[in-house]
Amino acid sequence: MRNLIVFSFLITSILGTSCVGVYSQALSKKVISESEKSKLANILKSISENDQKYRSKLAKGTLDEELIAKIDAVYESKGIEAGVIYQKSLNLELSQAVKDSLWQLQSELDLQNHLTLKGLWDLYGYLPASVVKEHNYVQSLLLLHPPMDWDVATYLEEYSSFLLLEVKANRMPAEIYANFVDNMKAKILKQPQLYGTNQQFDLETKQKLPAIIADLEQSNAARLEIGLPKLKEGEYRIIVE
Repeated sequence: MRNLIVFSFLITSILGTSCVGVYSQALSKKVISESEKSKLANILKSISENDQKYRSKLAKGTLDEELIAKIDAVYESKGIEAGVIYQKSLNLELSQAVKDSLWQLQSELDLQNHLTLKGLWDLYGYLPASVVKEHNYVQSLLLLHPPMDWDVATYLEEYSSFLLLEVKANRMPAEIYANFVDNMKAKILKQPQLYGTNQQFDLETKQKLPAIIADLEQSNAARLEIGLPKLKEGEYRIIVE
């Protein structure tokens, strides 16, 4: 009996030390030097350009760079509605073979971008906005573009676990983390949201509706864990099938 108690104590100690080690490793990251700041900003700028390199052509329905620039100019100067109307008036369409080729090229860039960004996070942690400045959005944007051949459920599980440590280390804003998890669940996996951060646009009523969650108690517990306030009445929907 005594041996069993000692063995149990040793296992508990080992597991406890292991968990503390993982969390400590997440807390302790390389400090970004002054000479590295501009380099990191340039890397994120490059990732941003690569992320849209072929998506822009697919979205616009053309390979003509000058035409894409004109369409973008309308969006920027006159707004989304005017941009959509102008783009539709051009009746642009790529062949399926060209689309498939572009998606393959974009998938290769997505993988490269993810490996680059994950490497930066492993070294520095989630990068602060003060360092990457106007390209800070790239970190959250890229999370929503996993490479095409990756299993989305596995991707979400692994990245959410990794980034939760970044939230607890106060490097990644809780709102951005929760938004990533909810976006992947609702828009990609077609599941209820966990944190209830994303309103959903209803095509029939043309209105934004509160997020769909599975369980209020579960969502509030998850929100409190990362420092978000509890959901209030009217901020969520629970749809019972």
